[in-house]
Amino acid sequence: MKTFKTLLMLFTVVLALSGCSSLRTASDYDKNVDFSTYKTYNFYDKGIARVRLNNLDKRRLMAAVEAEMNAKGFVKAEKPDLLVNLVVVAREKTDVYGPAYYGGWGWGGGWGWRGGWGSPFWGGGPSYVNQYIEGTIIIDFLDPAKKILFWHGRGSGFNLDNLNKREERLYTGVREILAQYPPNAIAAK
Repeated sequence: MKTFKTLLMLFTVVLALSGCSSLRTASDYDKNVDFSTYKTYNFYDKGIARVRLNNLDKRRLMAAVEAEMNAKGFVKAEKPDLLVNLVVVAREKTDVYGPAYYGGWGWGGGWGWRGGWGSPFWGGGPSYVNQYIEGTIIIDFLDPAKKILFWHGRGSGFNLDNLNKREERLYTGVREILAQYPPNAIAAK
C-alpha cells in the first residue's frame, strides 16, 4: 500500500509539473504602423549587451530569433528597417505539491478515503517542493528611423534552471512569441 501511495504521489507531481511547462505568450503593437514596410532587421546592440543570460544561452536566443525572422522573410542588414531588442526577466519560483498543499487528499492507512476540502491540517505525508528560476523572454521591435517601439511580444514561464533540451525549448519559445507577428496576419485568421 505504501508503494501505491508513493507512486500515486509521484504521478501527481509529474502531472502537475508537466502542466506548468508551457509558455504563456502575449503581444501588443502600435495600431498606426504599417508592418508591410519592414523588410530588414538587426539586433539592438545596447539591448543585447544587457540580456541577463550566460553567453551560450544568449547566442542560442539570438540564433532562434534569426531563424524565425528569416523564416518570416526578413533579411538581416547593417542598416535595417527594424531593430530587435531582447530582454530576459528572471524570478525565483516555488511550487509545492503534496497532501498538505491539496488539503490532505489521499488514501488513509486502510481502504478508505481520508482528507478534507481545503484545510492544510488534514492528512499528512510528504510534500514536494520545486524551486527554480522562471524566465520571461521579451522581444521588442524598434523602428530606428522613428525611434519608436512598434511591436512587443513576450513569453512567460520558461524554466531557466532546466538544462534538458534547452536549445530546443528556446527555439520553441521564440517561435511561439513571434507567431504573433505581424499582428495584422493574426487578426485576419
